[in-house]
Amino acid sequence: MKNNNSHTLAAQSSQSTDYRTLAARVGIISGFVFILLLAFVWSGATAGMDLAITTRVVHHRIGFLNPIALGFTALGGTIIVILLTIIALGYLAYRRKWLEVEIVFGALAGDVVIVTALKKLVNRQRPSSALWLGHVEDQQSFPSGHSANNTVLWLTVALVLTMIAVNEAERTAAKVMTILGFIMPLCIGWSRIYTAQHWTSDVLSGWSLGLAWVSIVAWVYLNQREKRKKARENATPRIVSSK
Repeated sequence: MKNNNSHTLAAQSSQSTDYRTLAARVGIISGFVFILLLAFVWSGATAGMDLAITTRVVHHRIGFLNPIALGFTALGGTIIVILLTIIALGYLAYRRKWLEVEIVFGALAGDVVIVTALKKLVNRQRPSSALWLGHVEDQQSFPSGHSANNTVLWLTVALVLTMIAVNEAERTAAKVMTILGFIMPLCIGWSRIYTAQHWTSDVLSGWSLGLAWVSIVAWVYLNQREKRKKARENATPRIVSSK
């Protein structure tokens, strides 16, 4: 029994290390992509491409896609993101998963601070309002807050649900959330381009920034889980059998 427990703990520790390595690699790659995009946007190198894509998209809009795009844009808006975050935090608090509460809150709060700071720093203007479908919350375009915020929200929640799942129903829910974690940010980002409320490079930057931040959060989260797990194991009194 002792050997089996040792093998199980070793396997779990190895898996955690693999996940942290993956998070680090994804974070480095996505962070590098974001820095490149930031440099290109700041230098004006993407202006021609952005204008060409936006003009083409606007001229080739399809009637039935208009309300779909507006729907995804609404789903990715500030109010819905806050509401979904509160629901996630409430569920985790109900489960007494306090580390996960800290991680989800920290991920979203950090993302908002980073995106807001970048918007003010770059101060890029959106496409002309004559091209928009719907309305926008502010005039600062880079990076796309919708794309970054929803990448962070959906993927972070998917991560913590995956890690705390203890039965088949919870594992299934985590898998569904993981799928949504990739689909929702993609659809919401597409909607920002389709409605001409963002340039394409804004959306690409939002996705890459969001993924980089999620990777950092994931690395910290997995590291903290491992530390707390070891602390609990060390604090558990060992029963020594006498012969």
